[in-house]
Amino acid sequence: MSDGMLTFEPFRIWYDRQKKKRTDMRLECGFAPGTITKIFSDGFPVRSDIIETICKVYNLRIEQVIAYREVEEDGRQ
Repeated sequence: MSDGMLTFEPFRIWYDRQKKKRTDMRLECGFAPGTITKIFSDGFPVRSDIIETICKVYNLRIEQVIAYREVEEDGRQ
């Protein structure tokens, strides 16, 4: 049986392609450094209003921000 987890990987890929830095997110979204760290390290739980702010500020759909990833019992993705 496999388990799953949420990941901000789609957002991180998009963000890297924009050539942005984490400090840009702090200015653009107003997030605390700890929140930004959680986003870039999949440190869930993350409040839904944080995800909503990312969608609004960067004009992204939810599936461009988070995804559900299957994880095998041995930890493989």
